[in-house]
Amino acid sequence: MSTRRKFPLQRAALSVVVAAAFPAQGMAAGSAGVAQFIAGDVNVLRADGKTESLTKGKPLESGESILTGNAGRAQVRFSDGGLVSLQPNTEFKIANYVDEADPKQDRFLVDLLRGSMRAITGLIGKRNRENYKVTTTTATIGIRGSGFSVGYNPDGSLGITTELDAIEVCNAGGCVGLTAGESVRVINSAEAPVRTSVRAPVPTPAPAQEVVVVGNQTTSDGKPAIVPAPTAPAPVKQVFTDLAVGVVYTDPATANSAVESYHPDASTAVLTSFLSGKPIDFDSLDSRNVLTQFRSTGTAAMEKGVLGTPSDPDFVGWGSWVTGQKFVAGSPTEIESVHFVMGRPTPLAQMPADNMQGTYQLAGGTAFSSLLGAGQLVSGTLVANFGAYGAGQGYGNLDLTTRFGGNDYGISSNLDINNSKITNTSGTNVTGFFTGNNASRAALVYSAPSVTGTGPSAGQVSGAAVFQQNSLVLRPPL
Repeated sequence: MSTRRKFPLQRAALSVVVAAAFPAQGMAAGSAGVAQFIAGDVNVLRADGKTESLTKGKPLESGESILTGNAGRAQVRFSDGGLVSLQPNTEFKIANYVDEADPKQDRFLVDLLRGSMRAITGLIGKRNRENYKVTTTTATIGIRGSGFSVGYNPDGSLGITTELDAIEVCNAGGCVGLTAGESVRVINSAEAPVRTSVRAPVPTPAPAQEVVVVGNQTTSDGKPAIVPAPTAPAPVKQVFTDLAVGVVYTDPATANSAVESYHPDASTAVLTSFLSGKPIDFDSLDSRNVLTQFRSTGTAAMEKGVLGTPSDPDFVGWGSWVTGQKFVAGSPTEIESVHFVMGRPTPLAQMPADNMQGTYQLAGGTAFSSLLGAGQLVSGTLVANFGAYGAGQGYGNLDLTTRFGGNDYGISSNLDINNSKITNTSGTNVTGFFTGNNASRAALVYSAPSVTGTGPSAGQVSGAAVFQQNSLVLRPPL
């Protein structure tokens, strides 16, 4: 049973008081915050859909997203004195930030779509605690204190730990209040948070020596030596031939989207490439010996995510590129807003038996609007009725919620299921697959025309979605 508890605001640590009392120096007028510390590969996705490198001192605005790479880290100081530290492989969006020194108007609403973060609240969280919220794919964190950590686990669940005072973690299953040092795990958006002794997965960077090391090593005459820091190991590239790929992209010449699937079988060879475990590109060679290749162009990557490692039976990877090229028999075509999923399709012998029903919750994904630009895939469910028609033929339902500029837009679609393959060509165009024993995960790409929601028309919305199975039971009778 979930519980709801209210906590009085306790005295914050000295560091929080200082941060709140002296807002960020050198911040551009009207900006939400400023990048105070940057290490490694860190990009900012602007509200107009353009991606650029984020460097120390750059201002950040409401509606923008920060994306950190494999070794990327960032710290942002907001105009109200609050701090957010982002760890590697994180996507963090400043969804709605308003600092007017007015409790009725102030807002600190941010989204953590993947990765992990630490936060210390500023004045907004003190003036009106109800207007300070961190939204994830499975829960919303409301502040009752001044410091906490949150991060996604490898299985797609969420870990949250209170570091100072108290917070409240809520989703559709209920709310749980935490005091300093307590933690919860959130499995999905429907089940209430569960208390745990395991802290949130927010890694602490390993100590590293600077480029110049003085004092701990000496030259032959006893003087301090100047020694270069160790060179990081080169990224490892892997190529697999047994992964399926689903991809959706837009042709800039016609503004039309295309949804395509590539499954390894007797007539088609599929080659997927990874760098340090992250998907980078993919090729297909069909029975007519025609080679189709997809390559990103430029350095701006909107998203890259994985569940597991590429050699795992239930591995799923997903990503998107701002721009790319599609080569067919060596002839290139420019493409935009490229979203893809990769995974090892569930073998026929490991698929659920006929008349079983699987339910799934969103574990990751991307979203892009033809009219509003880059957004987020904030929630989703998938129901699969395996073998409802016999011989592995079945049907399902897909429901997604995307978010653009603080407004939500829903996408629903019927699905056709043919053993491990997922398709739909009526209305929302979908292609994908199940992976893992008993179809434990699902991955797909989608393209929905003329999506409307709580804000202005989003036009055509496309992206990738990855799901984790919640339950597998005998299908209820119709």
